[in-house]
Amino acid sequence: MAKRSKKKGPEKFLDKRKNQKKSFLLWIGAGIAVSIIILAFLGHMSSVSKGDKKGKSFYVQGGETRPVLLPSMFTGMTRAAYAAAKKYPRVMDEVFCYCTCDEPPFYHKSLLSCFVENHGAG
Repeated sequence: MAKRSKKKGPEKFLDKRKNQKKSFLLWIGAGIAVSIIILAFLGHMSSVSKGDKKGKSFYVQGGETRPVLLPSMFTGMTRAAYAAAKKYPRVMDEVFCYCTCDEPPFYHKSLLSCFVENHGAG
């Protein structure tokens, strides 16, 4: 058998009212969260349709054919970055460079282009 609340009268009414308020607030919060996700998605899709290239790896031209500079020319993390570019050139050629070097005066084709010259060093 189900347990019955021992509260009577106004106390029982107030408890019920609190639960309804919590439920209502949860639904409002969920609605706001879903709205934000939808708006973010629509904003992203609108930037795709406008051709906004900044930070979008699906706008990669690719096709870099020049060789990557030798990692031994650098030190520290820069050396590691050049070594990665040398080891995985096809992957690097599929990634958009986020420093806008696809614009003048560099006109890079992809992230790999940064590592065929000194540009990847900073």
